[in-house]
Amino acid sequence: MLPTNAEIAGLHRSHRPGVAALQGALLRFVAWLDRAGYSGYDQYDLWATRYGIWSRRQYYRRGLVAVPFVAPLAAADWLVPGVRRWLCPRRRYATADAHYLMGFLSLHRALGRASDLHAAVRLASALQQTSIAGFSGPCWGYPFDWESIDGHCPRHTPLVTVTPYVFDAFLELAQVTGDEAYLAYARSIADFVARDLHDTPARRGRASPYTPLDRSQVINASAYRAACLARAAAVWGVPEYRALAQENAHFVVDQQLPDGSWPYAAGGQAFVDHIHTCFVLKGLYRAYQVLNEEELLQAVCRGYAYYRGNLFYPGGLPRPFARGGTRQFRVAELYDYAEALNLALVLRPHLDTQPLADRIAAELVDRWQTPAGHFVTRVSAGGVRNCVPYHRWGQAQAFRALALYFEGRMRA
Repeated sequence: MLPTNAEIAGLHRSHRPGVAALQGALLRFVAWLDRAGYSGYDQYDLWATRYGIWSRRQYYRRGLVAVPFVAPLAAADWLVPGVRRWLCPRRRYATADAHYLMGFLSLHRALGRASDLHAAVRLASALQQTSIAGFSGPCWGYPFDWESIDGHCPRHTPLVTVTPYVFDAFLELAQVTGDEAYLAYARSIADFVARDLHDTPARRGRASPYTPLDRSQVINASAYRAACLARAAAVWGVPEYRALAQENAHFVVDQQLPDGSWPYAAGGQAFVDHIHTCFVLKGLYRAYQVLNEEELLQAVCRGYAYYRGNLFYPGGLPRPFARGGTRQFRVAELYDYAEALNLALVLRPHLDTQPLADRIAAELVDRWQTPAGHFVTRVSAGGVRNCVPYHRWGQAQAFRALALYFEGRMRA
């Protein structure tokens, strides 16, 4: 059953999902994934077309005057998202592959099925084959050109918001299999993250860019890098990794606003949304787990209090934005639900996030899964549902989060 407007608002209260229901939902998703394959469509498909790139460039340069250029694509994405099947190619995404890999490892640990481990190994091989050459280590980006307020990002430009997920996946695969080759590969990924992203000095700490080509100061980019390098420092004891992680983490703490929120970027783009707040909180907390600096934990606690108070509807379910941003008629987003569950699982050692994890897991199982096995992607104004499954934009993250939650329930 798909979510209704009343359920999105929280009028429906989900129970804690049973283990059998969780397993059934995950196996239905895996069956869908086997049928659909790992190439598919994406949130940004229409915006990555030649017209989409041009229209966004006009909008960022000319503001409201250019709204007529972007409005047709925004409307199409809202009302007829399936049109991308005729306009856009199917692509494979490293972010999705990494999340699927980690999700299969959780299933393997929970159920002991060799097929899940084999799926994870195949995904690792695919990631190795799609890595970008020419840098200090393997790295990954988007398979499409992208236009943002900061300029043009060509396809296959390495991204700090993508590569750390692959690092996590290979490190986890090494731990499960005991294969030193996967561990060495993770170390080489950390070398890229440490050496090819050129920091910008800030009032306190240093800001990581998105790519080796820019000098942006997006907050979640620094949180990603801090978490990745802190974890690498814990595994290999490299002082350079730890020092860089500290600098990026200190920048993130310094950019926190008095109310506990973080803007999207320093010096501009002040919107606050659900997924980027989750990215920052997860990254900063994971850095704290290694660096053990109390101010990092305090910042996480302040940020989480803001997050719970401002990025959920009164009924207790995730809302896409707290302030600002290009909302594009969104009411509820699978990606927000997936990251809310991921965040709840990450923060459990220090915060009482289990009730949130139970609630979101139940919503995903009871209300968001389609008969085909994948999840609803988005619910927009007017109750319009986007059921086109985007691997990178929510499906893989929801699978990984639900599998990790299931693994924890099986161990309890």
